[in-house]
Amino acid sequence: MRLLAGLAAAALAVAACGSSSSDDPPAQTSAAAAATATASSTANAAPASAECSAGAPAPPAKVPGAPLDTLLRVPAKARGHRAPLVLALHFASGTGAQMEQATRYTPQAAHSGFAVAYPTASENNFWSIDGDLDKLARTLDAVERVACIDPSRVYVSGISNGGFMATVLACRMAGRIAAAALFAPGVNGVGDCSPSRPISVLEVHGTSDPIVPYRDIPAFVAGWAKRDGCASRSTPQQRSATVTIFRWPGCNGGAQVEHLRLTRGKHIELLPQLRAAGVDPARTAWTFLRTHRLPAS
Repeated sequence: MRLLAGLAAAALAVAACGSSSSDDPPAQTSAAAAATATASSTANAAPASAECSAGAPAPPAKVPGAPLDTLLRVPAKARGHRAPLVLALHFASGTGAQMEQATRYTPQAAHSGFAVAYPTASENNFWSIDGDLDKLARTLDAVERVACIDPSRVYVSGISNGGFMATVLACRMAGRIAAAALFAPGVNGVGDCSPSRPISVLEVHGTSDPIVPYRDIPAFVAGWAKRDGCASRSTPQQRSATVTIFRWPGCNGGAQVEHLRLTRGKHIELLPQLRAAGVDPARTAWTFLRTHRLPAS
């Protein structure tokens, strides 16, 4: 009930602001040259990380030195080697702990062998570019200092207001973010989106979303396809009576742009509705994200 209340508050907030594990295939490498897009995530982008020897202990659950209060989950399968990382951004009015509960990324991480960081936004639990972009870059630095992370396989995922912020990271930190998975993201107010390379994006949305209307989504996803040099038309695949996946072929540098449409899917209820339709949100996002990595510099 507390989580649903938080999601309801998130809906109001979004409306107000305008809307390397054993079971993974090899990750793709883009042919485009990578460059960091913002000063805060420049150069020296991958700080020295913790010891990666076999038998390394789990890092602390709260990330020391991070400007954002951040939960860190590094399951046993993700220790002792450089592991992928998912940076999971909560909905408006939420917290990192509530994001963990809502997405169920942690059990998926334990199964597939990746780490997950759940930061909490700095101001009123609401993500903003001015308040949080630099803090997220420095939080990522802090995570990479305490955990053995593969800097070429850092991914971002977000829901609602967190999906908005994940979009901003994909636009402005393409030199650090390998791919993004967005659930019902806010699409207004992102500002300049000129990623330094083609970046893979999965967008998941319901057609009955009253907060971020579905009518705004085709243009949002087509914008990513255009940035990535993909074909102008998508190829749909009907997975079930309510689930359709659209893919844009021919993207530059091995990038992928996909959109999962849930017929009659809403906003606050999107994740449980996906599960009811036979789509596991965490597994779906990880299946998409895991095949991508940053190009060699």
